[in-house]
Amino acid sequence: MHNRVKINTDAALFSDINRFGHAQVVRDHNGELVEAMSRCHQGTISPEAAEAMGIREALSWVKQKQKQVIETDCLVVVQWIRSSYATLSYVGRLVEDCRQLLMDLQGKNVMLRFVKRSANSVAHYLASYSSSLADRRWEKESVHQEFLSILCNDLK
Repeated sequence: MHNRVKINTDAALFSDINRFGHAQVVRDHNGELVEAMSRCHQGTISPEAAEAMGIREALSWVKQKQKQVIETDCLVVVQWIRSSYATLSYVGRLVEDCRQLLMDLQGKNVMLRFVKRSANSVAHYLASYSSSLADRRWEKESVHQEFLSILCNDLK
């Protein structure tokens, strides 16, 4: 979409080392990498909570931007955010945070949508490696060429 930035987000659980991670890949309307981020956290949470955390991180990133599309392959979390789903659980609080961020961004033309895993492969790839690439942020100018080619080849 012209003049839009697209953010793909995904999460991964690493139960063998008691960690979970999420990643976001930001691309411009030409599919060029703008920025990529990954985070890893200690602990065990549900897959939905990890996905909601990734969406919340993407929504926080777009607060200063306009015309954003956020895509995730977790349909249930997208449905919860769009519904009036309410619970006092940890995932419920994350969903409410996402809802609030979307409300705060109402005039900025931000969309949240579900996509198939195949359309979210770059974020999935980065999330899968978030335990070893934890708390990292890459901008196009500072990305190692080999890593950039992996991200770009995954887009095609």
